[in-house]
Amino acid sequence: MILSGILLLGLLSCSKDKDDDKVKTKMELLTQKTWLYDEFFTDYDESPTVLAYKRGKTNNSYNLSQVTVKFNSDGTYSETLQAGGTLTGTWKFLNNETQTEVINSSGTYTSTIINLSENSFIWQDLTRSGGILAKLINQ
Repeated sequence: MILSGILLLGLLSCSKDKDDDKVKTKMELLTQKTWLYDEFFTDYDESPTVLAYKRGKTNNSYNLSQVTVKFNSDGTYSETLQAGGTLTGTWKFLNNETQTEVINSSGTYTSTIINLSENSFIWQDLTRSGGILAKLINQ
């Protein structure tokens, strides 16, 4: 009787919420949070690669400390700029969710997703001069 109670208690304490086991889609991962830049590399496809911004580092050649990016599941997005303005537009996945396309008043930008997880979004765009690689983290 005591052994049955201990086993039952063990089983109950080990059970997980079904939501914890659910694998999130790329859409859910990208749209669930607001992103901020952690690292931004220029001349990524050249040597030497330039670390233009690193969160917390002094003397960055780019200041992205206030920039945030929010992707919404309805295909819209907003980007808070360093100077305080906001850039809005649309976005979508391309090529079986391996790329994103962002369209705003500045142009159309296609980026390849290197890694997308709960806490990190790493993308690259080698079509821009010298190539760019960026790592974003949750706000």
